[in-house]
Amino acid sequence: MSGHILSKKLLSIFALVILVTSASVGCGGGSPCPSTLTILSMAEGDVLVMKVGTNTWVQGQVGMSLNIGDTVKTGDNSGALVTFFDGSTIELEAGTQIEILSLAVVCSTGVTTITLLQTIGTTISRVTALLDPASSYKVETLSGAAAVRGSVMVVTVGEDGTTWITNIEGNIWAIAQGVELPVPPGQQCIIRPGQPPELIMMVAAGDFHTVGLESDGSVVAVGMNDDGQCDVGNWTDITHVAAGYYHTAGVKSDGTVVAVGWNGYGQCDVGGWTGITQVAAGYYHTVGLKADSTVVAAGDNTDGQRDVGGWTGIIQVAAGYYHTVGLRADGSVVAVGDNYYGQCNVSGWTDIIQVAAGNYHTVGVKSDGTVVAVGMNDVGQCNVSGWTDIVQVAAGYYHTVGVKSDGTAVAAGSNLLGECDVNTWTGIIQAAAGEQHTVGLKADGTLVAAGDNSYEQCEVGTWDLN
Repeated sequence: MSGHILSKKLLSIFALVILVTSASVGCGGGSPCPSTLTILSMAEGDVLVMKVGTNTWVQGQVGMSLNIGDTVKTGDNSGALVTFFDGSTIELEAGTQIEILSLAVVCSTGVTTITLLQTIGTTISRVTALLDPASSYKVETLSGAAAVRGSVMVVTVGEDGTTWITNIEGNIWAIAQGVELPVPPGQQCIIRPGQPPELIMMVAAGDFHTVGLESDGSVVAVGMNDDGQCDVGNWTDITHVAAGYYHTAGVKSDGTVVAVGWNGYGQCDVGGWTGITQVAAGYYHTVGLKADSTVVAAGDNTDGQRDVGGWTGIIQVAAGYYHTVGLRADGSVVAVGDNYYGQCNVSGWTDIIQVAAGNYHTVGVKSDGTVVAVGMNDVGQCNVSGWTDIVQVAAGYYHTVGVKSDGTAVAAGSNLLGECDVNTWTGIIQAAAGEQHTVGLKADGTLVAAGDNSYEQCEVGTWDLN
């Protein structure tokens, strides 16, 4: 494990530690020591602040300074943004409460400390990266949570203290009850009071099949199985899954990869891969992200979609029909393969935290929750410029789906078979998009689906991945 472990000290509450790799800012080297000025930088609706030493809630005002011991809470249909002295921010969704436990800078070293207690609700932390491993950013809950620099994560706390943490960006480990658990980008961890952390599931959608990763590392699948793409019942110790046109791939906890389904182009020839943390599956190719942030690929290379050998600094990969997309740690994006519709024109993108690749289009979520898209737009699948508060996107054949920070979903593009009928969904933490179907994973481990069900790819109503 990395030496970036926040603390070995046992917390009086149950401890979950999220560790991330970092890069540097600070006040060392003789430069003036900055203040710990922290402000309420956005307040919409009913936002209240209780200053330390008082028992009175006052209306929060934009620009109000916040100090150690101050508490901020949001009411229904309200939201707030707190900006810390180092540029890190925490966004409070409706019905959320946080208390500031510590704000500190050690001027001689540049080490910074930010600690918050979140008692309920949902927050989105966008954390400034720092090189010094002694610097820390913590979000503690009744189940215990802590994070060290350089991540984008969503933290949701239930009324009983159960905590869900979604890794949007960063290399993260969870530590609780003496158990260390890596949380790959795009996956979620749950920690229940008094219990060790558990990876919570994920869902992937192929063209005509759906794959679910259960929290115990097993996998389920429904839909077309003509080529054995759903034959995953004996898989164990899986940490990440991807679904392609007629094939399915999974990463095992030891970094090896398994795959089933049609192998006409060698897209399932992944048995020799090692050190893999994430996979993506396209039409006839499979992509693997290695722990050293390089990328490997197998399968069809007719359009150069496998030409990823020179990529470095990658934190997430996505595979379209004939193109491959990589998200770099600095928020930039690279792409190779078929560019007939401009789906690889991503070189100017910045501040991206997640990418998705559809048939002939590419979608990216920016750190401010807005979305960008390029490529084929004949049915409006790239009409996402007005989306806000998005934490994750999925791209299908001719449609795009976004998950909002409040757990609702939005969609754009073709709705020929109802694949965009997601506006009533709630409690969603991740979406997946197939050719003409959409699947949503809820925080409680259950799923919903919309769209084409001709191969029963939407028959996920009985699944419980938790």
